[in-house]
Amino acid sequence: MSDGELVFASMPAALITFALSRGVPRDDLLRAAGVTPEVLAAPDELVPYASLNSLWELLIERFPGEPLGLSYARWAPVSVVGLVGHVVRHSETLREGVAVYGRFCRLMDPHLRVVIEERGEVVHLALDHEPRIVAMAEPIEMMVATSARFIALYLDGAARPIEAVFRHPRRHPPPLYEEVLGAPARFEADATGLLYDARVLDAPLVGADPSVRDYLVRHAEQLLAARAAPASPPPLDVRVRARIDERLDRGDVDQERIARSLGMSTRSLQRALKDLGTSFTAQLDEVRRGKALDLLRRRDLALQEIAFLLGYGEPRHFYRSFRRWTGTTPGEYRRTRVR
Repeated sequence: MSDGELVFASMPAALITFALSRGVPRDDLLRAAGVTPEVLAAPDELVPYASLNSLWELLIERFPGEPLGLSYARWAPVSVVGLVGHVVRHSETLREGVAVYGRFCRLMDPHLRVVIEERGEVVHLALDHEPRIVAMAEPIEMMVATSARFIALYLDGAARPIEAVFRHPRRHPPPLYEEVLGAPARFEADATGLLYDARVLDAPLVGADPSVRDYLVRHAEQLLAARAAPASPPPLDVRVRARIDERLDRGDVDQERIARSLGMSTRSLQRALKDLGTSFTAQLDEVRRGKALDLLRRRDLALQEIAFLLGYGEPRHFYRSFRRWTGTTPGEYRRTRVR
């Protein structure tokens, strides 16, 4: 999973709270989302994007045929959109707000795409998403209805859509859509989104503060850059231990070969490890010790076999090292400490 496949914990947390209000057991929801309560309590924590998909799948399975997307849109707190919502909230006009939403929405949802299409006197706020979410339909209806609700809120109730359009077939009674969306809905259309009078785009947002917007935009830019940046490689000693562990049972762990596998000369590796306060010998010893303790739990392995798997040419060298690590012999350790 790449960093682009992460979302703020506030997203699944809000969906879990909604599901709890519908009577879904908390343990079922946490299991589906694959997250812990501690993570959900920190709204800016990053969690796997897949947690949202799994929660929607669970809800649709538990409540077949119910208008989950529309119900969630009426229920959702404004805080669910977090930083991105605050950037929109403090934009000077709806046009600017929608533009920054389209720019930063992938901080909340890596697969959501928002585009403004101006067609004469009508503007189409188009939403698109990945095939799994589109196929479920309910989360798509939630996104469209939530957008209509928040736009009306940001404009102090002064903006109602002309129409809502959906690619999928109608799932619920037409009056319910009109009640939640504030406009009639059309289905099996060539796009999904909301249609507004184009003049609405230049309407000022109530209570916007451009200085706050500028600060939040800088913060959002930093978060986007951090998500896009390649992950830092593990520290050298960690990489050395990983290479040793890969080769240990083949006896292929001499310093020169490990250095070469890391794209370094032997001297460069020695100096770099020395700068970290360690050495190749110490890293090899650490890997052998940890692996020895694990292998001794396998009673199907004789001590001589374990010595071989640790890269020792002679069992007596293994016994000597093990006594240095633990103060006892491998046989005594297995008899007294391995259950």
